[in-house]
Amino acid sequence: MSGSVISIFDAKFAINQFSGNQSLLVQILEKFIKQYQHFDKLLLECLQQDNFNTAKQEVHTIKGVSGNLGMKALHNACKELEDNLASQTTDASLKSFLDVLEQTLTQIQLYSTENDVEVSPKVAPEQDDKALLIAALKRSEFISDSKMQSFGPSLNLSPEKLDELKQAIDNLDYVSALQLLE
Repeated sequence: MSGSVISIFDAKFAINQFSGNQSLLVQILEKFIKQYQHFDKLLLECLQQDNFNTAKQEVHTIKGVSGNLGMKALHNACKELEDNLASQTTDASLKSFLDVLEQTLTQIQLYSTENDVEVSPKVAPEQDDKALLIAALKRSEFISDSKMQSFGPSLNLSPEKLDELKQAIDNLDYVSALQLLE
């Protein structure tokens, strides 16, 4: 493995984050790919609309996720872009970020393909979304409104409980949010 691959994705760190459960790591990586494969378009759309605040929140979210999954280069690119978005400039950091995002998605797709372990029974997508949300809350990770909306339908909560969950997350009361989910 070359040095550049290690700086893009630290598989050893990522596996340790999941207590050695490579199968779960692969599932989470596949979810990351699915969730962020079109992130470039979302980000560019926000910037075209001069919506720097939303762009900054979205970059902040991916920064936390990438850091927890050992995607070091992406995590660092997010930090730089987030700083620039705060001052409403993007200069070279946007291109650098988009390049690193593409490299990261390619690298984790390769890792995921090489290490895909057949799991039976396969976890239902709803359970996967719920597990991702619970993991994010346990890490006290920021959950954006758009991310929460993507999780909403698969959580199997009544509208009242879903509103209560969203309110707890908005108030950063992750303990209450976790109790609603578990």
